[in-house]
Amino acid sequence: MDFLIQGRVTQTIEGGVIVEVTADDLHVLAYVVIAAPDISIAEKLIPVEVFESGVQIHVAAVDQSAEVPEQVIEILENMQSDDVVVFLCDGAISYGETLAVLGIKH
Repeated sequence: MDFLIQGRVTQTIEGGVIVEVTADDLHVLAYVVIAAPDISIAEKLIPVEVFESGVQIHVAAVDQSAEVPEQVIEILENMQSDDVVVFLCDGAISYGETLAVLGIKH
């Protein structure tokens, strides 16, 4: 599936940023950080209110050993509007490529 993806950084957080992402009719919130692939990191990043709101939360490890754009798009294709995703990037390269896929140019 081909998306027209646009992103806007809304906040800087420890190790990364929060991005509002629009991909065609999909509107999601993405936490993009450089971190180990550990689900407990997502629990620390996302406010309790978000967990309690009932939205779906996706967590994905993004590593530069595979095609970063494909990894990110695959996650987006499996999301619904208002979902939240945490991209745990293994380093600066995968972090930068993830942001680029989400429409953030830096």
